[in-house]
Amino acid sequence: DREVNQLRQWITTLMTAIAKEEETAAELELKARVFHFGEYKGDQEDKLLESLNHKVLDVYRHCVDSQQESRLGTVQMLATIEHQLDELLESLERVPQVRIEQAEKAKEKERRMRLREEKVKLQKQLQEERLQRAQARAQAEVKKKRGRRLVSRSRPPALRSAEKSEHGLMDKEEEEQLYFFT
Repeated sequence: DREVNQLRQWITTLMTAIAKEEETAAELELKARVFHFGEYKGDQEDKLLESLNHKVLDVYRHCVDSQQESRLGTVQMLATIEHQLDELLESLERVPQVRIEQAEKAKEKERRMRLREEKVKLQKQLQEERLQRAQARAQAEVKKKRGRRLVSRSRPPALRSAEKSEHGLMDKEEEEQLYFFT
């Protein structure tokens, strides 16, 4: 009995070690592929993988297992999340269509109410700001204007009429010359 229990424990230990090694191998394979394409930037890739692992862990805790500390690898957590999603989608297919439509209508109504409340809140805030500016203007000292008001200088009249009269004089002189000298 004791030997059998020890062997079983040894088997479970080896299985977890194999799972960890497979995950490490998958990560190394990804790094090798990226490095092979010439895009490998060690620190950035490690940070990216670490941040992805944290995000997957957050989603895993939120969706699947919120109480226990997860010792699963990233790929295993993703597989569990995917399995959970498949189960939820299957259960959603079994729900009557009328209930789904009611839930969607309720959600849409709630969204419209929230938008309406935000709009009213924004309008109240803008109105308060306008009121504060008006009060500030009313309480501000009145600046008396001294002297004459500055006005831009008007343009002098166009000289077109003078040009026309000169042209008219020239025509008259030409007429006289033609009349008297021809």
